Amino acid sequence: MSPGLKLYGKRVMLAIGVAVNVFALMVTLFTAYSGYIDPDKMPFAGLAGMTFGIWLVLDMLLIAVDLVFKKILALLPFMAMCASAGPVLTFSPVNITNDDLTPDEKSRSFKVMNYNILHFADIEDRYPDGINRTLHYIIEADADVVCLQECDFLTPFSHYCVTKEQIDTLNRMYPYHYIGRSDQSVLSKYPVKNMPLPHELGDKGDIAAYRLTIDGHDLTIFNVHLQSIGLTVSDKELFLELTDVSKDKSLRRIRSQLVSKLYDAYRQRASQARRLRQYVEEIGGNVILCGDFNDIPGCYALRTIEKSGLRDVYAEVAFGPAITYSANRFYFRIDHVLYKGDFHPVSIVRGNVRSSDHYPLLTTYVWNQITDKSTIK
Repeated sequence: MSPGLKLYGKRVMLAIGVAVNVFALMVTLFTAYSGYIDPDKMPFAGLAGMTFGIWLVLDMLLIAVDLVFKKILALLPFMAMCASAGPVLTFSPVNITNDDLTPDEKSRSFKVMNYNILHFADIEDRYPDGINRTLHYIIEADADVVCLQECDFLTPFSHYCVTKEQIDTLNRMYPYHYIGRSDQSVLSKYPVKNMPLPHELGDKGDIAAYRLTIDGHDLTIFNVHLQSIGLTVSDKELFLELTDVSKDKSLRRIRSQLVSKLYDAYRQRASQARRLRQYVEEIGGNVILCGDFNDIPGCYALRTIEKSGLRDVYAEVAFGPAITYSANRFYFRIDHVLYKGDFHPVSIVRGNVRSSDHYPLLTTYVWNQITDKSTIK
């Protein structure tokens, strides 16, 4: 091969390398900050954001390849990762916290669980010793307040091994509970009052609000289940087929059945988030907003709600990535906990019970100051 042809070949390979690295940089940044884009204007942004983790992995692979063939090009994916540091820490925070509470902090602490329980069904169809694993976990965790999604009953049910003994134990532990009309329920060791919500908040998404007093502090808890994708059984089978490497995949098949539903869900969640933000701003005070958001960290709905002053508990006290939904080959953290007020989180733990299609989140909070209970009427 002539020297001229070799030189031409090197230039072509360099051009391809530059193009690939520039493309990866641009897509990484777009997926990283897609949560700032209103789905009403560009619904594709929400879908793109779900691939952010994949592009981070590709950037790391590109760095390794570039260091072997053309070191200077490694700066491009490295710059993409550095510029995406904020979203990266939202997905995978690196907080080093001390979960051990002092006696004074323990006296001011309380725990809140968030859990989509799939109506007490067990996706693995496992009922060891005739015990419902979801209920067993809730009882063992012993949180002060439990916010449940997809919970429309609290009575024995033999089909899912929901026993009378478990229900009786739950009633003793949580004398105050409210089973909502929209599958949103709350169990509490403290007196709890269901708060009526503006009509527009109840459209489509399941949203409930409760007012309770813990250690002399008034607290409002929002229990939310934002608009789901609404996949039918056939849709889920299609996605499983699509992600099965042993089968042929047809993008055309998913466009009509999956993508359109995703786009519609992004728009509806954005609308719900805007209304929620307005209502949180109106009521003020101490607020916890938790539930199944059906969307990933950094999404538009979360960012919109956070504009009310709410802060992401996981981003503040957790370490590393987490998955809270793992059914049908969807592996994402779509359950979130937000807060604001005269208290702060010290830990958030994802339970490992594998009965529902969601994992529970257990958050420990500490009040910033003690209220003199003798002054409370």
